[in-house]
Amino acid sequence: MSYTINPDTVNSSLYPIMFRNEDSTATVQQKIEVYVGGSLSGTFKAAKTSSNSSANIFDTNVQSFVQSELAPLVASKTTVFPSLGEFTIVENTDVIKSLYCKAFAETLNSSGFLITSTSQQLSSTSYVIPASFYGYNYNLADFYQPSSNDFKFLTALHGQREINENTNLYLSFLGKGNNATEFEFWTNSGTSSVTVVDMVNATANNSLYTISYGAANVFGSTAIFHVGNFPTSSTAYDYYKVSVGRYDGSYTRLSEQITINLNPDCSDNVEVHWFGIYGGAESFVFKGLIEDEKKIEGQLINLNQKWNVAGGLNKAYSYDKQLIRSETRVAKSIKVTASVTNDEAEYISTMISSPEVYVILDSKYVSVVVENQTMTTSNNRTPFVDISFNLIFADKPISLI
Repeated sequence: MSYTINPDTVNSSLYPIMFRNEDSTATVQQKIEVYVGGSLSGTFKAAKTSSNSSANIFDTNVQSFVQSELAPLVASKTTVFPSLGEFTIVENTDVIKSLYCKAFAETLNSSGFLITSTSQQLSSTSYVIPASFYGYNYNLADFYQPSSNDFKFLTALHGQREINENTNLYLSFLGKGNNATEFEFWTNSGTSSVTVVDMVNATANNSLYTISYGAANVFGSTAIFHVGNFPTSSTAYDYYKVSVGRYDGSYTRLSEQITINLNPDCSDNVEVHWFGIYGGAESFVFKGLIEDEKKIEGQLINLNQKWNVAGGLNKAYSYDKQLIRSETRVAKSIKVTASVTNDEAEYISTMISSPEVYVILDSKYVSVVVENQTMTTSNNRTPFVDISFNLIFADKPISLI
């Protein structure tokens, strides 16, 4: 008998997750227990899907057991969005869960009764994250511990980033084999220095992590350093690079390396973070026209004319209510109009479909949604795309007559 994982060691909760078990031909069905994050999540009975000369084959899809266990959740902020304005390395246990199954054979005895075996068959352990691959020819092996190639961060934008000096940025990644983060700082005069940060985790840890790497998170911050330290100010620096890898007396880069270009602070920008399609934090600073808007709606009710039948000097008064507003709602929004590259436009489109989006206001995360729209993500005649969208805050009733 055998119990195998299909297809990968790391799977997406948004696609079928299949376990195949081969059991004796005497086994008519199986009782399956599904364990998510080390705890029993549910039990079901599985019928055989096929057979060969020596075994019955049971293929079971356990996707539905893990989806409700993973971020993003309705009531809480996902841990891939850590504290603003400081350097952190956060283990995101709400975004990744271990997964394994136990199978118990069920056979018919001589009296025709169904007997469940007490002997369990245990599958290997898989790991699951809420990653989506629509429109891309990727698999999760691109984001995992590599054999030869640099693995990718869990982001949909792998090129360089343009940020301001007060920007927060986050990168998420699968952590197996990684215990250090390297920053390579380049000054305005072209010289460089290297800082290696201790992630304080075991290199064999099968988990998911998010690091803060924006200018607001890095410059002037403290950490546990293997090499160097963070500069106190960004003034003398033009750009820097970040990667993760392994430190054992010297640093070995295992991930891709992302370049961050530093720009002066300005008022015509807005910082947005969202839960990405690969299960990690996404961050972008929109520079352009930023407009605060309010959409005011309600019921306008025309009442009958007031008329005083009891007599008096006036049969009706100017202040009598004849037209009233009821059930008024005010929807606050931020309208962003900007020009971005084709790659950035494709990246920003993932924000529109994200279930969890935050805009940074007064140094706080504020939950918003992006208004539904059709967005241009590339233009073959120009390297830039003009985009416009609304970040919508929660509606607030202000009067109910």
